[in-house]
Amino acid sequence: MSFYPKNQITLIITLVFVLISSDLLWAQKEFILWEGAVLNQAKKKSGTSMAMPEMRKLENEAEMALKSGPFSVVHKKQLPPSGDIHDYTSMGPYWWPDPEKEDGLPYIRRDGEINPEFYDYKDHDEFGALMKSLNTLSKAYYFLENEQYAQYAIRLIKTWFLDSETRMNPNLNYAQRIPGRTEGRGIGIIDTRRMAVLPDVLKMLSASEHWEVSMEKGMKDWLAAYVSWLVNSKHGKDEAVHGNNHTTWYFAQIIPLTIYLDQSDRADSLAKAGLPLILEMIEKDGSQPAELARTISWNYSSMNLLAIMYFAQACEKVGINLWDAVNEKGGSIAKGMDFLFQYTKTKNDWPFKQIKPLNPVLIKDQLNIAAYKYGNKKYKKVADQMISESTEFSYWDLVNFKQISK
Repeated sequence: MSFYPKNQITLIITLVFVLISSDLLWAQKEFILWEGAVLNQAKKKSGTSMAMPEMRKLENEAEMALKSGPFSVVHKKQLPPSGDIHDYTSMGPYWWPDPEKEDGLPYIRRDGEINPEFYDYKDHDEFGALMKSLNTLSKAYYFLENEQYAQYAIRLIKTWFLDSETRMNPNLNYAQRIPGRTEGRGIGIIDTRRMAVLPDVLKMLSASEHWEVSMEKGMKDWLAAYVSWLVNSKHGKDEAVHGNNHTTWYFAQIIPLTIYLDQSDRADSLAKAGLPLILEMIEKDGSQPAELARTISWNYSSMNLLAIMYFAQACEKVGINLWDAVNEKGGSIAKGMDFLFQYTKTKNDWPFKQIKPLNPVLIKDQLNIAAYKYGNKKYKKVADQMISESTEFSYWDLVNFKQISK
């Protein structure tokens, strides 16, 4: 005989079901670039306690994100050549008017120096701000268990990708135009490199009570069209074989998207196509010659190494282990990390061209990932020393080496 009234029993069963369902939802998430085991350890350590400085940092970032946007390609003032405001448009950042030409055309390249005209094209900055906000809000929803963050993130996604009046068309035909030269380039695909983590953002938000099945279908339809454009367009084909960080970010972006879309055969073929192109970028000493040739060589070397690591993480999902791979020159991801790691010590000056101040924090994420993949305590120690210098929340900062070791 029950000691509780019938309505109380129903309430208890409902609450238990909700709690179990919530736990199961998180347990069933298989992230692509975010390390699920590390996220789990970080969540266990932090709970939702605001006593931890990392949690306060996350909450502050999330509250700022709630005040951002919504972002949209329709906010720009200039129409793309297609005449469709929904087409993403940007300008090559390092291209300037030719001072020897009255009209400045065609523009000439000054590597590493951003032409202020670049900022007149709002789509680039709006997309970057969108992805930063989504990254923050989805993690704040996970760690702080606040539905308000998920609700607003979902609104941002709908505005940029789905709503008919504000959505972006799934192509980059007019990305990184150069006045007097071209209205769009394959190189422009690097503008959306942050889309590499979008599948994980969507997976995180899908546990929210504000998530809709119709929204998931809409996003998969949009991403399927975008992936088709990446694979079949001239711009996409050019970028896939460009040969430096552009190629790396092409594959680091497209493979997580195909995995999210359950296009396993395509993900596998893309991983195998990118493998020889990307691994060959690293020399026996761990340097990346194509990135060292740039005027901000530290920035490009660190950025490309992160893309290589993203590529390797995505490859794991199709059964390819790139972490232990060594190319014919003797280069590997581990050597690429060691090459940059040696310059995190102040006594070692970066001997390559760097027209901007060198910022060691640019390799913090890479150090954390490498510490996890290779079980290297030195990497994690240096990454943790950079926490105070880092301006953004990272779930890696919540765990120590023993907790993240496999």
